[in-house]
Amino acid sequence: MRSSVKRQSKTEPKFALLVVGVGQVGSCWLENFAPQLPASAVVTSTHNSRNPLTLADIEQQRSKGRIPLVLDLTASEAVSRCYPDWIGAGADIVSANKYAGAAPSEFYQEVKAALEKHQRQWLYAATVGAGVPVPQTVRECYEAGDSVLRVEGNFSGSLTWIFQQYRPGDKLSELLRKARDAGITEPDPRTDLGGRDVAKKLLIVAREAGWDFALEDAEIQSLVLASSLDDELDAAFDHWRLTTYPDATQFCYIGRLQADEHQQVKASAALEPVSSDSPYAQLAPERAYFRVWTARDPDTPIPVEGVGAGLEATAGSVHQDVLAAIGHYSNR
Repeated sequence: MRSSVKRQSKTEPKFALLVVGVGQVGSCWLENFAPQLPASAVVTSTHNSRNPLTLADIEQQRSKGRIPLVLDLTASEAVSRCYPDWIGAGADIVSANKYAGAAPSEFYQEVKAALEKHQRQWLYAATVGAGVPVPQTVRECYEAGDSVLRVEGNFSGSLTWIFQQYRPGDKLSELLRKARDAGITEPDPRTDLGGRDVAKKLLIVAREAGWDFALEDAEIQSLVLASSLDDELDAAFDHWRLTTYPDATQFCYIGRLQADEHQQVKASAALEPVSSDSPYAQLAPERAYFRVWTARDPDTPIPVEGVGAGLEATAGSVHQDVLAAIGHYSNR
């Protein structure tokens, strides 16, 4: 006699998205991408410095049977310090904030240990290249046993946008202002010009290769050459250019990573002249281009290219991570 036992249908998980940071990236994601969320996911709250996310907010969503997914769309070190507690409360994290990924090793390892202990996810594709998958490419090589030898690329989308358009005789301050008005630079463009943002990205990528270094050990050229970002900056930059590279007509701010046989990492970034046949010379202002060399084929780098600057590109990368986090549960 045929059994009449009915199979129970699988209950689809529900997701609560708690958005921390409603500035440029957060607003762009909420306006353009949140409406595209699957029916199983809903934005339950937004938070800023006046209305910080609490552990009670996360626990409340868990009590309702939802999986909490925190979106850190800030540029705040203080916010990133909450990650271990959020993870411990049962939240997965999607981040556009570079601080945790580039934190001192002790805190970075604390976050990784919390993820392992509580079996949570932390996705952060938007922290490098506005989602151009160079961290993922490096991680996949490393996990496949193909040792990464070095990485090179235009890690700063804002500086690429500026210097793909700059030519001798132009005013650097005008291009910087246009980039800031378009939301391509950080709110304080000195963050971009100083190279600290690039140093963080280099460290995030280095850790995907199994490397580590202290940010202060990176050799980073600062382009904050004057106290103001107007004619004073233009004069200082022209002096640097004519003194250092008087014949150059095009520049690119290039970051490099390389480790020796003892896993000692050299990280550097500088504004360099590029020739007309360089892959960096032909990039559109918003494009990012990276090369990854591995032990399996050290003479042929893996190219990685895509849109690497702008609010929409960054918010779009955040959204891809959100969908990946949701898919992780839906596909189990």
